[in-house]
Amino acid sequence: MAVIFGIMLRVLVFLLAATTASACSVPVFRYALEHWEADAYRVTAPAGAKLPENYIVTTGTEPKIELRQPKSARNDAVIWSAPFSEANVAVLVDSPARKQIAERLANGESAVWVFLESGDAAKDAAALKMLEERIDYLGGVMNLPKLDDQDIKNGLVSIPGDGLRLAFSVVKVKRDDPAEAAFVAMLLASEEDLRGFNEPMAFPMFGQGRALYALVGKGIRPETIDEAAQFLIGSCSCQVKEQNPGMDIAMAVDWRQMVKDQATPGQNLPELSAVADLLPQTATITAAPPDAKSNSWSWIAAGLLVIGGCLWLLKSRRS
Repeated sequence: MAVIFGIMLRVLVFLLAATTASACSVPVFRYALEHWEADAYRVTAPAGAKLPENYIVTTGTEPKIELRQPKSARNDAVIWSAPFSEANVAVLVDSPARKQIAERLANGESAVWVFLESGDAAKDAAALKMLEERIDYLGGVMNLPKLDDQDIKNGLVSIPGDGLRLAFSVVKVKRDDPAEAAFVAMLLASEEDLRGFNEPMAFPMFGQGRALYALVGKGIRPETIDEAAQFLIGSCSCQVKEQNPGMDIAMAVDWRQMVKDQATPGQNLPELSAVADLLPQTATITAAPPDAKSNSWSWIAAGLLVIGGCLWLLKSRRS
């Protein structure tokens, strides 16, 4: 009994230490932008092909481009291929939709929701209406966590709390748009089974071009949209990228320069006049997430329940 009780206490102490160590007031979307470096996609291309540094290039023997996910995805399958040409290299490296996403993230948006159309006009219209109305509503009722001064001093965030912006918007993408072919392939490969669904999909993208996960068909509803938004604007409880949901998407962006520009007083960010009518206004929020102290007490309570349960099970087993 004493041995088990001692083990339970050590587990509880470990949990409390881990909670304290990972406590961070910076919202996930901002922490990801500043600290979660995007993984490089792998490309097979003919000798002499020039690609940006955010791709790992292997020389192939055929005149074509083959795209594979980053090594972290543990998937060696080709997710997109095309004949080798300057035009197709351009499709691989960048696209109109990715340019819009980068521009909006540069202007401080929390996340940009990529709406991937299914081709069924009725389904797409209903899902898009649900998504746009819900994120517009969330922009008026949600609240950003208050930045801790120590987190700013420790370099966890490069801008003050009043520099953070709570805003979401939508970028629409046609599934059969040739200019978006590589981008669509990356999105559909972000989860194992997405290619099997001919439904509208919504991908919240944040940080350095990271797609959180896909909401599919009837899954595009208030509850799931709210959950994704809460995660993105909530305090970053786990600072290790690999232990958080999402898949990086290759984008032609100098993320470090973007962060630097946002942290520079008097910066001149890109103009968004062409999409201004799509951008929700900065919102104030009604309730902030619990602080690290209250979170620690929650872990203490949970730990005591675990200990009590283990002791009860041991007693029951012996009786």
